[in-house]
Amino acid sequence: ALSASDIETYRACPLKYKFARVFRVPQEPTINQRFGIVVHQVLERYHQSGGQSVDELLGLLEAGWRRSGFGPTDEERQLHVKAENALKKYHERFQADDAEPMWFEKSFNFKIGAHTLRGRVDRVDRMADGRYELIDYKPGRPKAPAQLRDDVQLALYAVAATQAWNLDSSVQSYLYVLDDQ
Repeated sequence: ALSASDIETYRACPLKYKFARVFRVPQEPTINQRFGIVVHQVLERYHQSGGQSVDELLGLLEAGWRRSGFGPTDEERQLHVKAENALKKYHERFQADDAEPMWFEKSFNFKIGAHTLRGRVDRVDRMADGRYELIDYKPGRPKAPAQLRDDVQLALYAVAATQAWNLDSSVQSYLYVLDDQ
């Protein structure tokens, strides 16, 4: 079974793929990876609980921040401030959006040839025009349009919508949480 991340790793460096996915050599996550995981978990928990208030969202950040072992360094404090600001903007955007959220953390699994492709979409919204938007949260910096043309993850989401969920009309998006884009 392959994910978009597996495919991207292989495209970037087959040897890195072999060490990470075949030999399963463990790697310590970087501070930025840990940060991204916390932001994803906060948004997942917020939506699972049917969250409505920004205070609830920020409370989930505090709990997740402590659980993840972030300390008092300047870099970690700066990341915390970025996360707070980003989550406040996210809440405003989410409340103002006229799309109807249908699923959060929606898994997919389908076969193409001998391979099974798997993954999970952070959020699926039904837009006002009846189409579906498949949204993946990104805590990093936005990709340039040229980089998005070769993006495996969004292409995989498009196929997954059709193959796994029978959604014919969909739009795939990255929501860059820190930049509110």
